[in-house]
Amino acid sequence: MLRFRLQGKWMKASHKSVVSCPLSVVSKSAQSLIEVVIAMAVIVGLAVALVTTTLVVQRASRTAKNTSQATKLVQQNIEQVRILRDRQGFASLANNDCWVLANTADINPNNWKLANNSSDPSVDCPESVLLNQVVFDRSLKIEIGANSDQKKVTVTVSWTDSGGTQSVINQTILSSND
Repeated sequence: MLRFRLQGKWMKASHKSVVSCPLSVVSKSAQSLIEVVIAMAVIVGLAVALVTTTLVVQRASRTAKNTSQATKLVQQNIEQVRILRDRQGFASLANNDCWVLANTADINPNNWKLANNSSDPSVDCPESVLLNQVVFDRSLKIEIGANSDQKKVTVTVSWTDSGGTQSVINQTILSSND
């Protein structure tokens, strides 16, 4: 037996009977209101997911761009030190924890020099480089390598973004007879 409500009265019917009268479960206006509320909830949920995904993608893109810029700054500094060694000799690579390459805007590498706070008070170490509204701090460390004719050069570039302080570090070994 199946029980249903027909025009305000409870009726009984077997599963074989056919009812030709309309069932009054929920009024049409209430049904439309429920459909609108459910549709709005789905739209709001999709909008929140879309905005969240967009923000995550933008953050990842910014981080990748900054990491790429920092890597280029590290590679540039390593190459500048290599050129300095080639032009001014291996002895020009003195050991120190924080060097800055000065005068690199000059196209003649013979005019470049390693500087730090103790050798030149106007030098900031690490040096700040502004690229695309991001401040990158770059420092250069030179220390004795495995042999006396080797120097271990470490370049560190760090910056701060929404994920905190990030850094790229690269080391290379330069020898006197490269």
